[in-house]
Amino acid sequence: MITRPISLAVVVFLLGLNLRPAVTSLGAALPDVVTVPGVTGLVAAVLVALPLWACGFGGLIAPWLYAANGTHRTVWYALALLVLAQVVRVVDGAVLLVAGTALVCLSITLIGTMLPLLVRGKSSVYGVCYTLSLGCGSTAGALITPWLVGLSSWRVGLASWAVLAVVTIPFWRKVDSPAPRKSLVSPLALVRSGPAWALMVYFGLVSTVSFLVMGWLPAILRDAGISADAAGACLSLAMVLGLPMMWLVPWWVHKGLSQPVLLAILVVPAMVGVTGLLVAPAMVPWLWATGLGVGMGGIALALTSIPRRAGNDPDLTTSLSAMVQGGGYLLAGAGALACGLVHGATRSWQVSLIMILVVLCGQAVAGLLAVRPVIVRSPVIPHQRTASWPVRMSSEPGKQPSGSRG
Repeated sequence: MITRPISLAVVVFLLGLNLRPAVTSLGAALPDVVTVPGVTGLVAAVLVALPLWACGFGGLIAPWLYAANGTHRTVWYALALLVLAQVVRVVDGAVLLVAGTALVCLSITLIGTMLPLLVRGKSSVYGVCYTLSLGCGSTAGALITPWLVGLSSWRVGLASWAVLAVVTIPFWRKVDSPAPRKSLVSPLALVRSGPAWALMVYFGLVSTVSFLVMGWLPAILRDAGISADAAGACLSLAMVLGLPMMWLVPWWVHKGLSQPVLLAILVVPAMVGVTGLLVAPAMVPWLWATGLGVGMGGIALALTSIPRRAGNDPDLTTSLSAMVQGGGYLLAGAGALACGLVHGATRSWQVSLIMILVVLCGQAVAGLLAVRPVIVRSPVIPHQRTASWPVRMSSEPGKQPSGSRG
């Protein structure tokens, strides 16, 4: 069994590495996928939004799977499903493509919902491994997939990412994880918590923008007259620039530095990038991609905040993670579909980009509420109360954080 910190860090990194390539690879290969018979403009819009809905459903059912099977079995089943679904979705036709993509996103959300539980109460190194791996996976999916498609086909380009999950399974099977916990805290127990709602809405709006960038940025630039290679390079640039943010954001949070300032650093460049795509997409596309890449660090802020807002309680961490990721992805799915349908109806990106600017404004407001120094309250956990900040996260998994109890 894996117990050494360095070994657990490797496993956390490998798990996180599986959470984005299946999505970013689809965005990178979408211009080729839409040439398949039966893949209409409506199907393409659904393919961009579908991952978010599937992720939302997966996040909401994760606590029940956790209570029934524990972390180890839940993640193991999710990895096996991820391998199978990535192969099935490229076999033939639009139906398998849509169904397979839904199963892919269901599996990666189950893994993603369990990861905050693995890193809770531990050194910030684990949080950095988690968020950094998301950035690496996003970058790899966007950068390598077009090359794989050029060498063979879009089917090979998408299915090749199943290898990551295959490699991860032997490492995960050696992890020593706790037995299933029967004292399930339902996400419904948090519906009266303002901080939980704020964090969920913030995560949802950040995910809306991130998935739209991953799904539509190459198409926006190609419609502006930019070559396919250059458009793909801009998407890769956005993903690459997300990497340092996935390291810097958890570091900033764990150092106790001003989170409202961090929020502004993440939101303002994204607004600049979207405004540039709206006004002059072909002028300096690399600059617009840079702003969007920096803005993707908002995902790291939301994910890092989950165990902190849960006060290091394992049941509440799972419940809050399910509410934030499940509800947030459902919200993001509605936003992504709306933008895609508006583009399909208008045959223009202008209105959709204006909608994204509105989403970014909402992201700023929800973010200010989400980063407030409080711990989420749940009536089913009597010892959990709003605490004074900062809360010092214990390095011992079973130890509660310090801070006054209200």
